Amino acid sequence: MNDRYFQPVKVLLPSEEVARLISDAIRSGDFPVGSRLPSERRLAEKMEVSRPTVREAVRILVEQGVLAVKPGSGGGIFVVSEDVPFDIIVDMPQMRPGEIDDALEMRRLILPWVVQIASRYAGDDDFERMRSAIVFGRASLPPEGEKISAQAVNLVIIATMRFDLAMAEATRNVLVRQLMDQLLHWVEPLRHRTLHTREDLELSLDLTNEMLEAIELADAERIERITERRLSILETALEQHTGRRMRRHRR
Repeated sequence: MNDRYFQPVKVLLPSEEVARLISDAIRSGDFPVGSRLPSERRLAEKMEVSRPTVREAVRILVEQGVLAVKPGSGGGIFVVSEDVPFDIIVDMPQMRPGEIDDALEMRRLILPWVVQIASRYAGDDDFERMRSAIVFGRASLPPEGEKISAQAVNLVIIATMRFDLAMAEATRNVLVRQLMDQLLHWVEPLRHRTLHTREDLELSLDLTNEMLEAIELADAERIERITERRLSILETALEQHTGRRMRRHRR
């Protein structure tokens, strides 16, 4: 029997699924701090669920400190924090060594193509989204000399995720955007293993900024160089963290 078809199933309640989708929208940068979400009724209509289901999802995110509900004519559902934990609804994948290799190899296949295509099709709005992601990441760093918190790490990872999603969006290919979203789901926990110091976080943001500059210039050689740096830094860090060589380095 081929077991690849029969994997553990994580069943979410409708309210948990709605909370996950709202979380993804916030993590992706579509709803920054201070922004108001669509009304409970509108969310229920768009997601084709009941209003009590939306209400329960909002309650989950209020308890996590992500949303706040304000009553009255000027009230509504507001975003109060973009520090949305990756595992707020779904547990982080506990990846086996082979799965880590799979994720990194897929990243090597997808990222170079996305960057090159984005450099051809990206417009002003795409560049603004990429730039905003970097600004958000830099603003998330504490002042020089202060200890790097888990929150700062999470926010910088969210920032680089937003940057990669903006690049995928710039390819004008819906399937690529979905594929990048899925890939980041697997890569994000790996980045949590390897980003710890201010130097780590600043380098991550510097590399995304260099990638943005290369895309704006449509400089293919520079794009290839910076893409390889982004790929190899995570791979090397994981090899050092796990004490094992990646599959592609064992040949």
